[in-house]
Amino acid sequence: MFPFVIGIATFLSAASLNSVEYSYIRVSPSDTTLEIGERFSLDIYAYAHQPVNAVDISVAYSDSAVKILGVDTGQSVITLWTEEPAVKNGAITLRGGTFQRGFRGEHLVATVNVEAKQAGQAEFFISNVQLLAGDGRGTPVLTGKPSLSRADVKVVTETSEDEGVASLEANVTLLIVTDIDGDGKVSLRDVTAFLSAWHSRDSVYDFNSDGKMTFRDFAIILSDSFFGARPR
Repeated sequence: MFPFVIGIATFLSAASLNSVEYSYIRVSPSDTTLEIGERFSLDIYAYAHQPVNAVDISVAYSDSAVKILGVDTGQSVITLWTEEPAVKNGAITLRGGTFQRGFRGEHLVATVNVEAKQAGQAEFFISNVQLLAGDGRGTPVLTGKPSLSRADVKVVTETSEDEGVASLEANVTLLIVTDIDGDGKVSLRDVTAFLSAWHSRDSVYDFNSDGKMTFRDFAIILSDSFFGARPR
């Protein structure tokens, strides 16, 4: 299917196909359809592939269609906040840690309470994240950016003849960003950057969100380079 794969198969065979583990943050809206004026929640989770005892997370959002009502940390894995969760300048900031050595696996960091405000488009995405290991040295933990680190919320006004109901549709959009160098297209330069990351392990490009950087991700970026990038 991909002639280029054949040409570099030998090159890739020297690399280990073992999964590259990394930590990440994901966001998850509670509902997919609401009426304007109704409320929904956005859960923010942290996954740690090694013990993590401190987090610094910023979730950016556009406020044209939604209003942030507050941040609930009652069920949070974070037990000590260096500063209270804040909503300011279009971003939700979460900074804190745990008394223990650290947590592993996926845990809830905070639940953001949101209200549908008016028709429009609102994006929630992880704009900044730093996770620190519970090793007594505050070592930064390798983080990746899976597609679930972003949620697009669309408020659509659909007035019925009987009830005049306006609705909000919230969907998590799975976006594949194979344009690594950000030049607006997927080219051989992006493929080369992927191969470099494959060997150096300095970056993680997990395009299918399976928690691994594998040959399947390589096939995805090759496909986009041949046929054009597209959201999935």
